[in-house]
Amino acid sequence: MRRSLLVAGIAALPAAAFVAFAQADPSTHHSLTAISGQGTGNIAVSPTAKNVGLNQFDGQVTVNVDGAAPNTVFTASRNADFNADGICTSTNFAPFSPAFTTSAGGAGAAHYEVLRGPPAFPTFVEGAKFDMSVRVVGTDGTVLTSECFTVTVK
Repeated sequence: MRRSLLVAGIAALPAAAFVAFAQADPSTHHSLTAISGQGTGNIAVSPTAKNVGLNQFDGQVTVNVDGAAPNTVFTASRNADFNADGICTSTNFAPFSPAFTTSAGGAGAAHYEVLRGPPAFPTFVEGAKFDMSVRVVGTDGTVLTSECFTVTVK
């Protein structure tokens, strides 16, 4: 009996190790909380190592909203703070495009790609960090926001 348990335990170790490596980096996933209106959501920001021309930052951004009013148009925007100290002080929000509309069930999602680099964005070089927060505003007055988080350019 002990030998069977030992063999089963040893056999499970590679699977457990795979699961540990397969999970997403929690620093790239952030909750969206309602400041007004209804709904919740999350944002995933995944910097990649893909460099295109002068663009040394390629960020894959996904916004998800659920529990919102049906058929509401949402605009997601972000603010970047280039003093990466975990405190977002910028009040300038730049919109992602296009906007997205929730379903009859109140859920919606959008995916965006952000490419940046020198010379227009000299701080977007490999290893650089910046703080960011996200705001999602609905045509019904709903406002969802994230906490400030830090992104590292790959």
